[in-house]
Amino acid sequence: MWLCVIINHQHAPTNQASSIAIPAAAQHSQPNTMTNKFHYYAATGRGHAIRLALSAANIPFEDEYPEGGFPPTAEAKDLWRSIGKNTTTNIPMLQMADGRVFTQSSAVLRAVARIGGLMPTDEGELYMTDKLLADAEDLRGEGYKSFVAWGATEEAVEAFINKVLPLHFGNLERQLKESTGDYFIGDSLTIADIACYDAITNFGSNRVIGSLDGFETLKAWVDKVESNEGIKNYMSSESFAGLWKFGPDTLGK
Repeated sequence: MWLCVIINHQHAPTNQASSIAIPAAAQHSQPNTMTNKFHYYAATGRGHAIRLALSAANIPFEDEYPEGGFPPTAEAKDLWRSIGKNTTTNIPMLQMADGRVFTQSSAVLRAVARIGGLMPTDEGELYMTDKLLADAEDLRGEGYKSFVAWGATEEAVEAFINKVLPLHFGNLERQLKESTGDYFIGDSLTIADIACYDAITNFGSNRVIGSLDGFETLKAWVDKVESNEGIKNYMSSESFAGLWKFGPDTLGK
């Protein structure tokens, strides 16, 4: 069964809303006080990279979706504020079994990387990690501008497909080729890879089919990231299958 909900995203125009189908069965999960909880919607969005990082680091977690889905109710927002303490926004939010709470997507991602051994320690590699996280965020931002449900014009969509996406893919592939190993930073999977993978696939190639053609180094690297045991297991799980994912329909295709 599918439930139609109204989604207002932070990257959508403030006067725009979109009717998007999300699996009704995925709207809410029962709380479990004995494990780590990830509070976000039943969609990839800004939660995808964090879920992938948790999976790659073998940090167990359960998704906690707001009752009623998107947009969140006042009760859901009050619950998040009581946990995360921010009076503005709190999700994506990671609530650890030991009582620690992490809010704001980029901060949560970095926290998971430090906890899970996905963050480099060398000063130069830390700079490259921050730089690549920013590159990934640039691509995400451009991706959100191209969602027709949130007001993107046909011209904006075509520009994203034919100019913006190839530009960002080329810049990321250039840096991957300059690496000393198979990943963006040497021979080990890091949070830089996960952030870039999310931006490239979730906001790019899953929406523009065939867009990685001609970027063979990136394409091979995508396969390598997906071969990580934790990521592979997560992406074959029922939890991942139940999420709403960005596809060509977000471009009106």
